[in-house]
Amino acid sequence: MKTISLAISAILLSHAALADTGNTYIRNGNIYTHEGHAVIGGGVITGSKMYKGQKDQTSAYINGGYHGVDFNADLTGINYRFLGTNEDTFNMSVFVTTNPGLDADDATILKGMKDRDMSADLGLNADVHLGQGTLAGKFQQDVTGAYESFQADLTYYHPLAFGSVDFVPYAGVHYYSEKFVNYYGGVSAADATAERHEYKGDGAFAYKVGYAMVVPVTEHVDITQSTGYSYISSDFADSPLIDTQNQWATTLGVNYTF
Repeated sequence: MKTISLAISAILLSHAALADTGNTYIRNGNIYTHEGHAVIGGGVITGSKMYKGQKDQTSAYINGGYHGVDFNADLTGINYRFLGTNEDTFNMSVFVTTNPGLDADDATILKGMKDRDMSADLGLNADVHLGQGTLAGKFQQDVTGAYESFQADLTYYHPLAFGSVDFVPYAGVHYYSEKFVNYYGGVSAADATAERHEYKGDGAFAYKVGYAMVVPVTEHVDITQSTGYSYISSDFADSPLIDTQNQWATTLGVNYTF
């Protein structure tokens, strides 16, 4: 089962140790648990259609890696905190992350179009701890020559503890450069058809809200659940490829920490 459109939806939704929120904390603009431990997990993700005639809206996922004090690595990316500590108000990190490729057979509207390659971004992150919450900013640049441009993000996370359950609501905005929009949503004259008119967009925003929840089952096993919603601005959503401005995704999984 192909998961590329779900992966793009996850980008649009996007997901400082805090003593009163159990094992969950924010670092490099990500939600992590169990600092200083390795983790492996998997589950199911389902979401709205990103592209018209998208074939797959539900898929299994896996993830695993190591969440350290300054260094983190898993299947979603690698990051290293080079400035600040858990007790400092201001932290900075460098990171590497990937963007999904796109196959023409992922959705009927893409039939006959050229596949898009998977890409990797090099980025810089700043986390500002504001009381119990964290404001995370990111800037990332494509270094593989795929979409040849950048993205930026600003998101506020507010970890809460309800007994042993950690709950992290967030809200933010993500910016996609013009070249990113046209790499994933543009239609060239050669690709235009009666159902798919020629299209070139400008830079676009995605306004997002959501939450992640971690429920401990044993010392090493957690149930995880997250849901996110994103509203894509018209520069991206007006593409004849895009199904709707309103994008959502939800996951349910299990993590094992060791």
